[in-house]
Amino acid sequence: MKKTVLITGATDGIGLAAAKMLVAEGHRVLIHGRNPQKLEAAKQTLLDVNSDAEVETYIADLSVLSEIKPFADKVKSEHDSLDALINNAGVYTTNNARTKDGFDVRFAVNTLAPYLLTKALLPLLQSGRVVTYPLPLKHR
Repeated sequence: MKKTVLITGATDGIGLAAAKMLVAEGHRVLIHGRNPQKLEAAKQTLLDVNSDAEVETYIADLSVLSEIKPFADKVKSEHDSLDALINNAGVYTTNNARTKDGFDVRFAVNTLAPYLLTKALLPLLQSGRVVTYPLPLKHR
């Protein structure tokens, strides 16, 4: 049975690897990133894995909290349900310590954004799963 899975931070690393695995198995994958060029390259990589793959892209900068609701609203307008949400996006080091909202950028992206996105998408996840990658382990 085909599943629909949204992965944040899916332009490289673990997020892209997870997306590759899912498209290889024939699932519909919604990939998120903040850089349009990297997002398009990731989509092409996934189509190279499975030319019949259903891959959709979503652009949002999760350090800008005001971008999370429109991102979630777009997903909700295009999908009736999600089988899984993988909160993979993360920031480890940065030159800009504070967001426009005054938060530490790592706290905004690694903690606030997954919470806000998950909360906004809960209506689509009634029988789905949420995975938030354990961010502190990523940089060890």
